Order: sequence, then structure tokens, then C-alpha cells
Amino acid sequence: MSHMVLRNNDSEPRTTDVLGLQSDINRLFDAFMTPFEGTEIRRNMSPKLDVAETKDKYEIKAEMPGIDEKDIDLSVDDGVLTISGEKKTEQESKDKGYWLKECSYGTFSRSVRLPDNIADDKIDAKFNNGVLTIDVPKKEPSLAKNRKIAISH
Repeated sequence: MSHMVLRNNDSEPRTTDVLGLQSDINRLFDAFMTPFEGTEIRRNMSPKLDVAETKDKYEIKAEMPGIDEKDIDLSVDDGVLTISGEKKTEQESKDKGYWLKECSYGTFSRSVRLPDNIADDKIDAKFNNGVLTIDVPKKEPSLAKNRKIAISH
């Protein structure tokens, strides 16, 4: 896979500007030396979230374009909701000559700490048009029972 360095003005090479040339060389080496699991790529792979609260639930929406529902895992463990999965690569055709290829493929994981007042056994999720919607119901508030505690000698 080749890497393309994009600049604001590509009309002429920057060979006369030594600092610009050095910057381009550094960027080129950074692109080759950065592993696939790098922070920038991982950040791009993590789904973007919207979290809203209503009177009786929290609603979490995760944008997941290009991902199939069967490739998504959703779990809750000790108050942490985790969305993970994989965006699978398309079969590349040998006759395609890409000018720019920015789409990311690979595994991702995103975790959110949930508030204490949730009913984690009643969490519900729906996937529609590349958006995962997770409804996290709130627990009924427990009625505090006032009781006298005896003090022993």
C-alpha cells in the first residue's frame, strides 16, 4: 500500500523550501513507521457517541458506518458498557488504482462507565442504518428504610 502526503498547495514541489522538504520527509517516514494500531487510526476506528439522559433511561447512540450488525459485540461488566467489533475490508480489485484511500479497517473497542443507578439486566440495543442505539434503563430508586441500630457494650 502506498502512502500519499497531502498538502494545501500541490501545484509545485517544495524542493526550494528546505524546512518544507524536511517536514514532508518526516511525515512520509511517520506514515510508514506508524503501526496499524496507532492512536490516530484507533481514534478514527472508535465509534463516535452521543449520550443523552431522560427521566427513566440513558440513551447511547454510536455511529458505526460500514459495519455489519453481526460484527458488533456489546457487553456490560461491573458498570462498564463496552462496544467492540470489526470493520472488515472489502475485496480489493487489482485493476483499481487508488488516488486516495482513507477508509480504516480493523478491530475497535469503546467503553463507557455507566452511572450507579442503572438496571444493567434490562439494557436493550437496536442497530439501524449504521447507528447502534442502546437504551440503558434507570433503576427504581430504593426506598431508604429507617431503622434503629442497637449499640452493644
